[in-house]
Amino acid sequence: MAVRFAATLAAGHLAMSGLFVALLYQIGTVTAGHLPRDVALGTCVVAAVAAIGVDARAVRDNGYSLGFRRQTSKSLMHDEGRPWWVTPLFWGLDTGLIGSTFRVSCTSWVLLLAALLNVAPQWSGLVYGFCFAIPLLVSIVAGNGEGFGYKGSQPPLRMAQSAGLAILGTLPIGMLWGLYAIG
Repeated sequence: MAVRFAATLAAGHLAMSGLFVALLYQIGTVTAGHLPRDVALGTCVVAAVAAIGVDARAVRDNGYSLGFRRQTSKSLMHDEGRPWWVTPLFWGLDTGLIGSTFRVSCTSWVLLLAALLNVAPQWSGLVYGFCFAIPLLVSIVAGNGEGFGYKGSQPPLRMAQSAGLAILGTLPIGMLWGLYAIG
C-alpha cells in the first residue's frame, strides 16, 4: 500500500511540476523573452547565490527555507468513501506546484525564476519532479533511511537541505559558464 501511495503522489508531483515550469517558461517567452541573455543569466546567478545564503541559514537554524508555511491537508487521508488514489494524487499535485507548501531548499525558487526568464528549459520541471519522485520511491521501498546514510544523527530534512545546497552551489558556476563559454 505504501509503495502504491508514494508512486501516485510522485506521479502527481511529476505531472504538476512539469506542467507548472513549462507554463512559466511559456509566460516568460512573452514577458522576459526580450531581456538580453546575459541579463537573464546574471539575474539567475544572483538569485542562486542569495539562495545559498538563505538555505545555509535554514540549515544553521534547523528550519525550512523561504516559502509558505502550509501543508496539504492531512484530513484528506481520513475521509471515508474516497478512492485510495485521490489523497496521494492531490498531495502530489499540491507539492508539484513547487511554491505552495513548505520548501526544504531555495532551489525551487531559483528554478521558477530561471524558467520565467527562459534560462531553464521548459522541461526542467520534469527533472525537478524526478529529483523528488526517485528518492521518495527508493526510501519507501528501502523501508528506512539507512540506505541513504541516515543513522539517526542527521535528520532526512538536513540531508535534503544539504543536497539542495550542493545543487545551488553548482548553479552559479554553470550559469556563468553558459554565459561566457557558450554565448
